Amino acid sequence: MDNRISALWTRWRRLAAPSLFLMGVICYEELFLKLYCFRSLTAEGAFFTCLFTLPPALLLGLLCGGTPPRWGRLLLPACTALASLWIGSQLVYYNMFKVFLSIFSLTKMVMVAKSFGEMAVGSVLANWFPILAMCVPTILSILLRKWLIPDREGDQPREGRSLLRWAVMAAAVQLLAMGLVLLCGGGTLSLRYIYYRAATPELEVQNFGVFTQTQLELCRVLFGIKPDAPDLSEEPEPDKAPPDLEPTLPPEDDPPSGAGVFYPEAIPGFHTLPIDFGSLIANEEDGGLKSAHQWFSQRKPTPENLWTGYFEGKNLVWIVAEGFSTLAMDPQRTPTLWKLSHQGFVFDNFYTPLWGVSTSDGEYVTTTGLIPKSGVWSYSLSSENYMPFALGRQFREEGYKTFAFHDYLYNYYDRDKSHPNMGYDYYALGQGLELESGDAFPASDLEMMEKIVPMFVNEERFAVYCLTVSGHLTYTLDANAMSARHWDEVAGLPYSEEVRCYLACQLELELAMESLLSQLEEADKLKDTVIVLSADHYPYGLTDEQYSELLGHPVDQVFEIFKNTLVLWSGDMEGTAVHVDKYCSSLDVMPTLSNLFGLSYDSRLIMGSDILSAEDPLVIFANYSFINAAGYYNSVTDQFTRWDGEAPDPEEVSAMVAEVQNRVAYSGAVLDTDYYRLVLNGPPREGPQ
Repeated sequence: MDNRISALWTRWRRLAAPSLFLMGVICYEELFLKLYCFRSLTAEGAFFTCLFTLPPALLLGLLCGGTPPRWGRLLLPACTALASLWIGSQLVYYNMFKVFLSIFSLTKMVMVAKSFGEMAVGSVLANWFPILAMCVPTILSILLRKWLIPDREGDQPREGRSLLRWAVMAAAVQLLAMGLVLLCGGGTLSLRYIYYRAATPELEVQNFGVFTQTQLELCRVLFGIKPDAPDLSEEPEPDKAPPDLEPTLPPEDDPPSGAGVFYPEAIPGFHTLPIDFGSLIANEEDGGLKSAHQWFSQRKPTPENLWTGYFEGKNLVWIVAEGFSTLAMDPQRTPTLWKLSHQGFVFDNFYTPLWGVSTSDGEYVTTTGLIPKSGVWSYSLSSENYMPFALGRQFREEGYKTFAFHDYLYNYYDRDKSHPNMGYDYYALGQGLELESGDAFPASDLEMMEKIVPMFVNEERFAVYCLTVSGHLTYTLDANAMSARHWDEVAGLPYSEEVRCYLACQLELELAMESLLSQLEEADKLKDTVIVLSADHYPYGLTDEQYSELLGHPVDQVFEIFKNTLVLWSGDMEGTAVHVDKYCSSLDVMPTLSNLFGLSYDSRLIMGSDILSAEDPLVIFANYSFINAAGYYNSVTDQFTRWDGEAPDPEEVSAMVAEVQNRVAYSGAVLDTDYYRLVLNGPPREGPQ
């Protein structure tokens, strides 16, 4: 009996010792990341992170302890190092970009490393302390490997049943953890909602840890995002129009009346296209697509308004500016940007939320009016989809010459695929655009503008999209060529060196805009050209403390840090200002431009809305915080605050969160299913299906 007990203990110790060690390692590193990145740690977050850490630790312990000792002693440090590398990489990546690294992005890391290798090295050096903290467990695993993976006594064979039981125990703990999360349904954005329904990487890491967030992200990539189910109780009536819809400017004939929302023709006075949702729903067998048809069909279309077609026939130069912020502008240092932002349309409450793939997702949101899907490069994946509302396609159909430019590598984030698919002739470094500044990084926006304007300014009508790069991090004199170029102009400002470097590199954007206006005026095209400029994201290359220097007070990380400027100006609006105090964001830019230029689009299929319409505002942030007409919701605290100071209705708040979730989920469905091609009878997809 004693021998059997001793043998059983020996077998279980070989599995338990490495499992407990790896659990301690992962818990330590997960909690360290939370404290370092978020500066806070909740009891619920610590508990569930440790609980969800146990299953992978058990499986890794099984891998290390279930093999011959000589292999186990190699596998234990290897598993420890890989776990530390993944969590440490997330820590460094978050401190660089304020988002977490996805598996999809990891598959493209060769491209990223080639482009930003020096920046990554600099970030690692800047984060030497947490990197060192992540190395300690690997060192311990090497020192303790013989004790953790003991020699086997005699010729005792490996027990298959013991290994199976250990694997079953790991699965049981995982199911237990998921079951406990199911019980945590209190509040609007509960732990249950975050785990099972929402797509919020930051909240997932805060509450469940990096390993669980990676698992959830893989599920989203493979199986999509679950929407809050729409009401399917009423069957569609294909010949009925939306009830009680009145456009801001009523057409000569009122829209037909009746109940239901499945009118198969375009509705006069509204931004819609002829889509027979009733037939689509009746004939669809796929449950996900049927749900999408139902949800889109029930959305209220945006009405036309006084500004519909206001810019019709004009040219367009549309700029997404790298790391641009309202705080970079000054009437003396940046007179051109100051003029453009204080004349024309002036948006007093504009936001540029930060999404998972920073610049690329910032572009995607701005140019498509859709929310990017978590865990993938949405712009890259959209390159195979039918994108009829892309302004490049829209203007090209109107007879415009359409161009897209970027003063960085042409194929970075697969822009050589996505931008032509948006209807543009695309030029970037290595593809038709050559700059004299050579390998200097970031490149000069001014030099790009001097090169590209002659390529389109003499066209009869043109629509140009441009992504800048001069405002890119890192904001140091050694790493940023544009900061060094303009250092003398900011050297005397009362800020830290990093803040002054940021302001310096944004001066290159000022010179680029000055050159653009000058060249347009020389060609007699200024009064017929609309200038649009917004940021891809706020300058996350600055720490919160450094950003607060510019604000003059500690920045609110939930809302204020994302507040920014949208320039919407035309040469014939010089000296005038139309103030718009409506809450809006980069998600709303594309439909706003479509309305102003009188372009055809279906507002029900867009997640943003025309800012100048009577549509209720909704500013959505990546962590499901939002601002709307009633108030603002902080997802971190799960609290909705009404503008009027009244107590919020919990059911109304839940409905608001559900609307945010549905816009996120159905944006993902548009991307995953090539939805526009399906509902608008787009051309057949090229290549293998």
